[in-house]
Amino acid sequence: MTRNQRNSPASEKPSERSATKARRDLASDTAAHALRLLEKVRSAAESRTAKDRVTDPQTPHAIVVGGGIAGLVAARELRQTGYRVTVLEAASSFGGCVRRVDVAGLEIDAGAESFAVRGGTVVSYLDELDLGEKITPTTGVDAWLIQGEGENLVANPLPATSLMGIPAQVRNDDVRRIIGRAATVRAAADLVTPMPKKWATEKLSLAEVVRNRMGQGVLDALVAPVVNGVYSTDPARIDIDAAAPGLRAAMQETGSLAKAVAKLQGDAPAGSRVAGLDGGMYTLVTTLTEQLTAASVALVANSPVTKIDHDPQAPHPYTVHSLGQELTADRVVIATEAQAALNLLNPMFEDSKRISSEAVSNSVALVVLVVDKPELDEAPRGSGALVAQNAPVVAKALTHASAKWPWLAEQSGPGTHVVRLSFGRIGQHEPIVESGDTQALLEQAIKDASKILGVQLNQGDVVGSAISRFNDMVPLQGEEASARRAQLQDAVQDFDGLDVVGAWLAGTGLARVIGHTRRSVAISAR
Repeated sequence: MTRNQRNSPASEKPSERSATKARRDLASDTAAHALRLLEKVRSAAESRTAKDRVTDPQTPHAIVVGGGIAGLVAARELRQTGYRVTVLEAASSFGGCVRRVDVAGLEIDAGAESFAVRGGTVVSYLDELDLGEKITPTTGVDAWLIQGEGENLVANPLPATSLMGIPAQVRNDDVRRIIGRAATVRAAADLVTPMPKKWATEKLSLAEVVRNRMGQGVLDALVAPVVNGVYSTDPARIDIDAAAPGLRAAMQETGSLAKAVAKLQGDAPAGSRVAGLDGGMYTLVTTLTEQLTAASVALVANSPVTKIDHDPQAPHPYTVHSLGQELTADRVVIATEAQAALNLLNPMFEDSKRISSEAVSNSVALVVLVVDKPELDEAPRGSGALVAQNAPVVAKALTHASAKWPWLAEQSGPGTHVVRLSFGRIGQHEPIVESGDTQALLEQAIKDASKILGVQLNQGDVVGSAISRFNDMVPLQGEEASARRAQLQDAVQDFDGLDVVGAWLAGTGLARVIGHTRRSVAISAR
């Protein structure tokens, strides 16, 4: 049997009956284990609470609902400020959007793979966790842009100095190749057009700023593919301050969008604005869970929370319901995805303060392929590529992970490559993602990877694959999200000891999530 055959999904399928029985047995065992653990936590909390009221009344109990990055960060903050902490996670593992898969003997990030260096939020936090020495830069190779119509596909390197696709040097040959001569002339008008004074304070979307300063060509050909590829949404839905903190002030200071980008980006080389961890970003999750366990934080997986009761007159004002158990708490942090959070919060709010959900499609999928293809040793598309929406490719982006991360290249070895393809955009229905057809998605990923990389890939080249799905994604932060956040803050202020954190409030990216969580928990720390 060849290596390809050993890793072929078809060769590993058991009979339908035995597979169904195995899943039922596993689900039953998992639920029973979670229930036993939750019962131990409840009993321990009751006995310790009684003791604490006599010997140490300053040790309240906090429950964190959700074990993603926001939940784990919140748990650590609470434990360090003296709380006894329980984390209840509905899934079987912790980490949320930071996850890992084992494919062809390689442990590969199947969610967030990097973090923004600017601002130092994540770097400082990793230092606190003693992970500073594991921070690793990218290889520094450029990313590319895929364009075209029909079956015509064009690939070009992205401009070296840019911010969310906005070029700092609008007359650069790299920019002209992508947007054309006429659009380049229009973009250069940004350098001489006065900056509106009202832009210092009024609400602005990223799309509005780019269109007015540099024209539709830059927006469509450069900014939209980058924003769609990185944040799965349209630049018209993103507030300029959320997209690029400091850009508005820099525009007012320099009088130009291009000059503002240059001021913020400086001379940073390609790839230097993000970093990762040696071994992958999931190292952050394993480190947090290990340190929390060592600090006696109860981490309970497979424990969905169905209801939270609040009685401000009770000794412990919150009662959290999970798997038929009731846990009392002095403080609760909700760190779930948007819909799960609102399902718990709205029954607690008055009718006038209940918050509606966004009725948009928000499912995305990430396909990881490990391929045996020596032709990719030269990284023909650098660290990967972003795809313009009208290009003849279904995927919105591809990351050549083994060309981007030195540690992964060393582990995979010459000739073996790891590529990750993203499918789906927030607010748009993507049939191949929403159908749940794993085989069709895998076949599409191989087809799209061939087009993007310019190297023909076949099923026989794939030595392993995995699909990671995300079903409650949110845009980076637009006007609607900002309004909902303000509405939530107004409703939550009536509840002492209740905090809500997560990417749907903080915005996409580890820097935003970690910073927002630490600020939120600290604001109401006892």
